[in-house]
Amino acid sequence: MSFDEFLFRLRDRLSSLINSESRFTKFFSRLVALTLFAFVISTIAPTLADELSNSPALLEPAPNVSADPMISSSAETPTASDTSVAIEEPNISRPQHQISSPTPLAESTDSATAATLPAAPLVVQPSYSLRIPNSVGLDPRAKSYLLPHIYASTGNDRQYTMVCISGAGINFDAMMKQSAQNSPDGPDFMTGDRSGALIISGENNRVVNLVNSYGGLMTYSPSMGIATRTISWSFVALTRPSTDPTFCSASLSRRQTVLRPLELEESTVKGSGTLK
Repeated sequence: MSFDEFLFRLRDRLSSLINSESRFTKFFSRLVALTLFAFVISTIAPTLADELSNSPALLEPAPNVSADPMISSSAETPTASDTSVAIEEPNISRPQHQISSPTPLAESTDSATAATLPAAPLVVQPSYSLRIPNSVGLDPRAKSYLLPHIYASTGNDRQYTMVCISGAGINFDAMMKQSAQNSPDGPDFMTGDRSGALIISGENNRVVNLVNSYGGLMTYSPSMGIATRTISWSFVALTRPSTDPTFCSASLSRRQTVLRPLELEESTVKGSGTLK
C-alpha cells in the first residue's frame, strides 16, 4: 500500500465518521477532531512566537527617522552652493490689534428713573382694583365719622399713585387727627389735609397705608351734620409722585361713598307697675 493510498483511505474514513448517520458517532468524531486541532495549535503557536522574538532582524535598532517627512537628508548636509547663497526671509508686517474692553453700562434704579422723568399721568392708565364701600350708615346727627379701611391696587405695589379725595360740605383729616400735616415735597406727598380736597401721592402701598393710618380717614364738618354727603375717590397712576390737582381729571378708576343716615325712631313704652 502506497502512502498516497493510505492518506486517501484515512481521509475517507474520517469523512465517513464525521458525516455518519449516527448522531453519537458524528458528535464524538467531531469532538476528537477539534481536540486534535486545538492540541496542534497550542503546541505550534508558542514555538513560532519564540522563534520570531529571537529573530536578529527584530533585534536590530531602527534608524533615526525625522518626524517631519518634509525634511530630507540633504537638508542636514548642505552643499557648497547652498552655503554660498543667503536666503533672506521676507519681512512681513502684521497689524497690531488692540483689545478694548466694552464700557460697562450704567446701572439704572427706580429712584434714578423717577428723578429724571417729569411728573405726569401715565398715557395708558392701569385699572385699579378698588375695595371701597358704596355707602356707610351713620347717626344723622353726627358731625364726624371715621371711614373704614380701603384697598386699591394695580398689581404693582411700586406703581406711583395719586388719590384725590373730595366732598361738598365736608372736610378730611388724614394721619394724626386734629392737625394739618401737609407735605407737598415729600417724603409723604400730601396736600389738603383738613380741607375738602385731599391729595396723597407716592408708591401705591404707601398711599393706601397713609389713608388707613391712625384708625382710618376721618370726614367731618365743623358746623353741621355730615349725613347725606358724598365722598369722591379718584386714583391716577403717575410717572413719579406729585400733588398737582390737575392730574385728578386723568383718573379712570373712580368710586363714590355715600354717608347714609341711619333711620332712628323714638317710641314710648307703656307698662304697668305697683307703687308701694
